[in-house]
Amino acid sequence: MDVDYKKQVLAMKVRVTAENYQTEVLKEDIPVLVEFFALWCSKCAMMEDVVDAISEGCGRKLKVCQIEIDESAGLADEFQVEAVPTFVLFKGGRPISAASGVSDKEVLLDMLYQETGLRI
Repeated sequence: MDVDYKKQVLAMKVRVTAENYQTEVLKEDIPVLVEFFALWCSKCAMMEDVVDAISEGCGRKLKVCQIEIDESAGLADEFQVEAVPTFVLFKGGRPISAASGVSDKEVLLDMLYQETGLRI
């Protein structure tokens, strides 16, 4: 993958911490898919291309965010994240669905469709 293209794709994801969580996730008017991940997690690294593809394809219909669990342990605790990666889908500032572990793109897209009606 071209480095410039990769940078553009990564720019579509928002890194969330306790400081910007309210604004980036809870106050957003579109659905938000949050990935709880860890820098040391090999399964999270395996999911990177899937998360990038969803982020790239969603346009303004969905916001994709990432929360690093060591950096934002309080948020990970709040959502009882016991394994990474964990995906939590928010709508209207509330968590409406979650999935943990390695998944293929279609599984996450199906969760988005089932919970929000969005086709990406």
